[in-house]
Amino acid sequence: MNLHPLVQPLTSIVGTWNGLGRGHFPTISDFDYTETISFDAIPGKPFLRYEQKTASPDGAPMHTELGFLRPVGDNRLEFVIAQPTGQTELLQGTYEEKEDGTLRLHFDQSEVVNSPTAKQVDATTRTYVFNALRSSVHTEFDMAAVGQEMQQHLVSDLSKFF
Repeated sequence: MNLHPLVQPLTSIVGTWNGLGRGHFPTISDFDYTETISFDAIPGKPFLRYEQKTASPDGAPMHTELGFLRPVGDNRLEFVIAQPTGQTELLQGTYEEKEDGTLRLHFDQSEVVNSPTAKQVDATTRTYVFNALRSSVHTEFDMAAVGQEMQQHLVSDLSKFF
């Protein structure tokens, strides 16, 4: 596949990842879920396509989101995400391969736009840590929403689906 030079450092995350997650927030009851995320490369394009889906333990659909991960040079990333709950996120962050071989994508700056009927989400952060073999990823999602300060909302541990 002919990959854009900006995407090449991230080719090891291309694929589908799934596993279990846990959620909590002061305004809701704690919950468990299954999660599937995928990163897909498009030949010659300077971005990866992203999709995420979650389901309850009994298989009922819970959440989904779509977007694009955009490497912009100098290990910087932009992440554009749309959600059917009425939010869009524009995140900025970085990626870094650590000495132990893990790859960390961290998005610590966000602009969230809420539709008029959506719950109020003020800010988000996201972190993805891929192990050295790129066979698993640990994800964390923090948010400031509905009058609550920034705090962890979701965490998951996913394995690559081959």
